[in-house]
Amino acid sequence: MTGVWNWARGCVCAWLLMGCGREAIAETNVCGELSPGDLVITEVHANPDGSDGDREYIEVFNATGAFLDLEGLTLATSRADGASSKSHRFLGGSVDAEAYFVIGNAPTGAMPSYVDYSYGGALGSLRNSDAALVLRCGDMIIDEVRYERTADGRALEFDGRLAPDHQLNDDANHWCMTPEGVDPISDGNFGTPGAMNSPCEVVRVEGLCLEDGSARAIRAPLPGGVRITEWMANPEGPDTELEWVEASFDAEIDLNSFQLGPAPDALKAVIDQEECFPVDAGTRVVFGASPAAAPRVDAELKFSLGNSGPRAIVAGAGGVDLDRVDYDGTVEGVAWQIDPNQDVCLALPEDEYFEENFGTPGDTNPECPVVLGPGMCFDEGAPRGIVSPTAGEATITEWMANPLAVGNREGEWVEVRFDAAVDLNGLVLSDLTASTTIVESDDCLEVRAGAHVVFARNADPTQNGGIDAVRTELSLSLNNTNETITLSIDSRALDAVSYARSNPGVATQVDGAGNVCDAVHAYGDGDLGTPGSANPWCF
Repeated sequence: MTGVWNWARGCVCAWLLMGCGREAIAETNVCGELSPGDLVITEVHANPDGSDGDREYIEVFNATGAFLDLEGLTLATSRADGASSKSHRFLGGSVDAEAYFVIGNAPTGAMPSYVDYSYGGALGSLRNSDAALVLRCGDMIIDEVRYERTADGRALEFDGRLAPDHQLNDDANHWCMTPEGVDPISDGNFGTPGAMNSPCEVVRVEGLCLEDGSARAIRAPLPGGVRITEWMANPEGPDTELEWVEASFDAEIDLNSFQLGPAPDALKAVIDQEECFPVDAGTRVVFGASPAAAPRVDAELKFSLGNSGPRAIVAGAGGVDLDRVDYDGTVEGVAWQIDPNQDVCLALPEDEYFEENFGTPGDTNPECPVVLGPGMCFDEGAPRGIVSPTAGEATITEWMANPLAVGNREGEWVEVRFDAAVDLNGLVLSDLTASTTIVESDDCLEVRAGAHVVFARNADPTQNGGIDAVRTELSLSLNNTNETITLSIDSRALDAVSYARSNPGVATQVDGAGNVCDAVHAYGDGDLGTPGSANPWCF
């Protein structure tokens, strides 16, 4: 009798389901191992074509990296406000890690191939609008979604471009009806049960962009917050591929609203996408004619830069001008730069980023070389005014017009005494033939008061007769007879000497009293003179 009773009891449990079978499930409480977000509702087909019948289904996704047993899990449906709730408690079922699981209302023996588990008639017909679906383990909600409407014959899908997530699927903007082009699952019914969902077509809203699947306001740059810092208008190579513009942003912005163009009425959006394109504060962005324009190109440059004539580059947002640079002409292969001091200059020769192309796209620009104004020179790198001698402060005191130890081209020289601390910059030595020597240098060529400075045809002491005190080279050639040497600056004569003859190998000297005589002391290779030193008195 005992065996017959046990068999009968088992049959009664299997038949009733609502009695001893459910108590057994409650005792095991397997679904207590689930946590919120482990299962994600990803698709709902609540409104099949024609009579809904047994073609409704709900798709869930196992968002964990582990196999999940669904026994004991509760699926509930209701109105969006929770009223009229119906539920079903899973009697079995399991889903692999990161896999889809489809739950349908078709009878167990007649389920479509894409349905993994049947809840039968426990939920009745799913609501076509104003509805809520909940996955629950006891009192703990694993996931829930609400939907306002459905479309006849088309499933409601969570956006296939997004990873299934129990928080992202709370946003109705991340759901859409199965789009055109998807194969039917049955006559007049479309969806992707058990497979990756269709990507939703996002309706772009002016002033909004998508970040992690959610829409937010575009952060537009403000006046003063963006600066055009460098541009390559005339690259070595094809302009249509290698032109670029660099802009620096002082605050966090989105490039979605940023515009560049050659004029205020010709601004073009630099990107055209629905996803947010964030830029951090302090970032330099490179806009290139092609990805090959620079070592790093962040966005497309959608207009051509001009190589010649007056040109402009304008930055803007929403039609508002934010910054502008103007330039006139280019040098092939060399970018224009704006340095940290807001000075404009061409890129330096040491900043070669591609062969024969110079600039610093994406990097901080170096300071521009200082441009010396008229009457300026560099004193240890700092510009200052040139200190020029006045009349009486510079005197021609000695000259060698006819060297003997070496040839004229190597051995001629002129000596000038300075009676004040001055600069040699700009001094001019000339002769009767209008030949001139102009002392030119960006650096300040200082001389102390009392210095005897030698201007020589050759600065090499091994070739010029043994003079090792040459300060600057002499380009003019001295006549041996009937010559005048003039020292001047800015067309103002400082001193002049004339002579009718010169003896071979003998310099002509002017002593402290202004007397002129032949030199008597030998220097270097044997010629007579005192180049670079005070002259003896004439007798």
